[in-house]
Amino acid sequence: MESEALIDLGQSSDKGLKEENQDSYGVLLPESPVLEQKGIAVVIADGVSGCDAGKLASESCVKSLLGDYYCTPDSWTVKTSVQKVLIATNRWMLGMAQQGGVNHKGLATTMSALIVKSSTVHLFHIGDTRIYRIRDNKLELLTDDHRFWVSKEKNYLTRAMGIDLHLEIDYSNFLLEEGDVFLFSTDGVHEFVSDAVMLAKYTDNTDNLDRAAREITSLAMENGSDDNVTCQIVRFNQLPQVNEQEIYRKLTELPFPPDLNAGMLIDGYRIERELHASNRTQVYLATDEETGQQVVIKTPSVNYVDDPTFLDMFVQEEW
Repeated sequence: MESEALIDLGQSSDKGLKEENQDSYGVLLPESPVLEQKGIAVVIADGVSGCDAGKLASESCVKSLLGDYYCTPDSWTVKTSVQKVLIATNRWMLGMAQQGGVNHKGLATTMSALIVKSSTVHLFHIGDTRIYRIRDNKLELLTDDHRFWVSKEKNYLTRAMGIDLHLEIDYSNFLLEEGDVFLFSTDGVHEFVSDAVMLAKYTDNTDNLDRAAREITSLAMENGSDDNVTCQIVRFNQLPQVNEQEIYRKLTELPFPPDLNAGMLIDGYRIERELHASNRTQVYLATDEETGQQVVIKTPSVNYVDDPTFLDMFVQEEW
């Protein structure tokens, strides 16, 4: 019996009423060990309307993320790696626009991307492309539209790649759950198809995500979309393998406790006295400030702050 695929993918894009499709999108699922070291990349970009080279801008953004990100040092965090790639791409766009004789808005694009490494999702966002998450049959918008509304009819984009040397990138991260679905869309789609309808189209086509994406883009055009339309759906059927670096990151998310002295407070407990100390751990008698109950607290030695094996054993031990 074949094992279930790590992800399922559905994609649909159309130029709609425009002369050219300036939307770009892509997914890269590398093989091991790159999968464990770098993760899965998913991205969508929308060349800014009115730009002389919107298509080149969106394509360059997608290609740089799906290519250059995987060439960054493994010692860099996902956040650092992606931000450096996007900043470099942004500078390249500005330089190309100047050399090409067009103004700074001649080569500009929005961008929304996910990097899924082990069990952590890293989200990066600039502009008004969107990423939704479908979990427990509910559709949740994960990104903010970087638009300023002058009136009900008039608005303008406040952030995009290729318009300013200072690139402001929205970033967040959260844990992936088995079965999570991420739906990416350009404004030509989500301005003409409601959240409820997009969820219904996915729910009706869980066995064929290409069809789900195609029905969403087709409906956007039927509803009067005058822009390019792109929808990309990625479903995670199982959690990627958690590597040692990810385990270490989770173990060290909270600050390491210092050596404690009588009278100090930690997480609502007042330290009374030290009961035992070694080069590996310390044990303290403490009092719950709220209930007055006395408890025993055991902390790892600061000597092992960079030892993931020790920290993992410490978390799992019974005493």
